[in-house]
Amino acid sequence: MVVLVSKSLMSLARMPTNNSSSMLYKVSDASGKLQVDTVAQKPLRQAMLDTKDCFILDTGSGIYVWVGRGATQKEKTDAMAKAQEFLSTKKYPAWTQIHRIVEGAESAPFKQYFDTWRDAGMAHTRLIRSALNMGSDDSFDVDEIDAVVEKLKKSGGRAIGFMPDHGQNSIKQITQYVSKADNGEVLRNTVDFEENLPLLGFGSYVLTYDYEANNGETGSIVYVWQGAKASAAVKVRAFEDALALAVEQNALLVRTTQGHEPRHFYKIFKGKLLASYTALPVTAQLFRIRGTVESDIHASEVPADSSSLASGDAFALVSAKSHKIYIWHGLGASNFEKQAAQERFAHYWDDAEIEVIDEGAEPDEFWDELNGEGQYNRSLVDDSAPLLEPRLFHCRLTRAGRAKVEEVAQYDQEDLDTDDVMLLDAGDEIYLWVGSGATAEENSKILDMAKRYIKLEPTSRTIDTVSIVRVAQGQEPRVFKRMFPAWNDDYWQSLPSYEDIKRQVLDANNEV
Repeated sequence: MVVLVSKSLMSLARMPTNNSSSMLYKVSDASGKLQVDTVAQKPLRQAMLDTKDCFILDTGSGIYVWVGRGATQKEKTDAMAKAQEFLSTKKYPAWTQIHRIVEGAESAPFKQYFDTWRDAGMAHTRLIRSALNMGSDDSFDVDEIDAVVEKLKKSGGRAIGFMPDHGQNSIKQITQYVSKADNGEVLRNTVDFEENLPLLGFGSYVLTYDYEANNGETGSIVYVWQGAKASAAVKVRAFEDALALAVEQNALLVRTTQGHEPRHFYKIFKGKLLASYTALPVTAQLFRIRGTVESDIHASEVPADSSSLASGDAFALVSAKSHKIYIWHGLGASNFEKQAAQERFAHYWDDAEIEVIDEGAEPDEFWDELNGEGQYNRSLVDDSAPLLEPRLFHCRLTRAGRAKVEEVAQYDQEDLDTDDVMLLDAGDEIYLWVGSGATAEENSKILDMAKRYIKLEPTSRTIDTVSIVRVAQGQEPRVFKRMFPAWNDDYWQSLPSYEDIKRQVLDANNEV
């Protein structure tokens, strides 16, 4: 009998769900007496950790003790003792572990509890090279590139590491899915693609893009874009059609949602993407405008309320009442975004008057359109998804049809199971790799697998804030391969077949 032993797997079932509370506590003797103070509840940020102290992270299913480099010996010792007390007072099971984490050597499971995390020196060369389309032999200045990546994370779109090419090629057609108002029937309409075609939030859209990378790699991507106001039936129908098209064309499938599109999606619209809830303003429309270069400018409608504003961005407020468009400049918006907002909305609505407003100098009528002046995000620090090292998970369907997800530690290409679906978490994008031997049911439930994973993992991401990318075995793009320590394109062709293994076993038995 031949027994195949895989690397150790860590079940996600032991992880807290997305709804559980993670609490951070500081252990310090700076006052002369040891104190344990509550710092914050989820969402947590890396900046909350102080190198001069120790911290206890209670995840709801386990305890981490983070030790700062400048912490005193007493703090280090007492932090572990306090963690032991947590186990007793909170009545954790006897097998619950306390993980000691040293500053600068944080593990991936620890870092995922923080909504914002940046490793020192930006060690994420995979993300950098993919985002900037750099070859593996290209050199770069870490500090300079760090600033570029931060800019891309804020304004360039989500999933900046997913850049199969520069989006330079053209698209022929786009298919819109909407539901009839009277009976909810899903209608499907295919039209010629135009870069300035607005995407309406009550619908879903499917398009195919043929990419061509600098290294000569070519392939196709089927994008399915789902509007924020689209019905469940519209979303399901569009995704099912997109999945069938991707399988038929042996293409990548990328599922994205309004306001959370990957940067590559913006690039294929050549900087003209506008996503709105409705075709024309009924009362007021508020758009956030972001971009880093002309080819990734994008405008996305957000609720017309003052709480939607953010000091780090530029906005356009379209008023149906006054037939005026206000261009609002947040204090942290770049000059490029300010100019892009004015140019993008100069001809948005007939002969509407354009008025430019700086944050802090808003007229009363501006606030009247947004339900009055209220609280909004005044932070100039980006709260985008953490830049974590990619993690690989094995996905299986139980007999009841539910998805089971288990982590593969210290993974490499050999851990990709050709008979199943594998999930690769890259932060803003989640890859579902479908092996050639995966069943039709497994292939049809890749979105359910992603939902199951997102529900269990502890970050604040939701299924609507990440891009889901389906990759078929043998059609892996370079951006996927880069997340493995090494990649051999001929690996699966070089593996022995079932008949070869059977023959080897028979030969071995005959020798006994």
